[in-house]
Amino acid sequence: MRKLLLFFLLIFAVACSDKPKFTEKIIEKSPENCEEDCPSINLNYLICKRPNKFAENFNREIESQVVNFLLSNQIDSLRNTDMTIDESLEAFIKDYDNLHQYFPNISAYELILNDSISFQNEKMLSVVSNRYSYVGGAHGIASKVFLNFDISNGELIEKEDLFTDFSQVLKVAENHFKEEQNILVDSLNEKGFWFEDDKFHFPENVGIVGEHLILYYNPYEIAPYAEGIFELRIPIEEVKKYLKY
Repeated sequence: MRKLLLFFLLIFAVACSDKPKFTEKIIEKSPENCEEDCPSINLNYLICKRPNKFAENFNREIESQVVNFLLSNQIDSLRNTDMTIDESLEAFIKDYDNLHQYFPNISAYELILNDSISFQNEKMLSVVSNRYSYVGGAHGIASKVFLNFDISNGELIEKEDLFTDFSQVLKVAENHFKEEQNILVDSLNEKGFWFEDDKFHFPENVGIVGEHLILYYNPYEIAPYAEGIFELRIPIEEVKKYLKY
């Protein structure tokens, strides 16, 4: 009996060790000795400690996402993307300082990135990345990015590969979209949307939050900035039979 108990405890321990373990990395950065109009960067992202196979790919993708976020908001957006996060932070501050010397009245730039886990089961993990950037102009831009990872290897899952029958899920999503936007005719763009060829399509960012499949259209993706974001929340039960994960 004792050996049997130890056996089950060992199985349980191995199963638990296979689950990804995370810590948060928080970075807050502004230029030293800056008294006013100081750019600020606030990053909060995840680092996976184990298992090794998952952690290696997961951490590489998260670091790439953070670096691309920092570089895409720099004056020199064509800078080498092989930079580390620390190098990208320094480059952002340096770019702002150089610009501020020529235009001392420019407003302080601000970057915010905050990652969290929105869903996890034995096969898949969804990370949602809430982002905000202000790099001059009339307003900042708030956006959201979903990253879906295969638990078995840490690789990103493309949105089409989340489903066994993508076309059926697309139909379900289009029906929800038309109902929420009160679209009674065939044309989507008659309501002011920017769908290519007037055909409904998934957004760049799709993920799972709780018991809902989330389709998140960021500003400018399918409508003018003034229209804001569009978020479809589809109950998982409606698409459950089509989910691969």
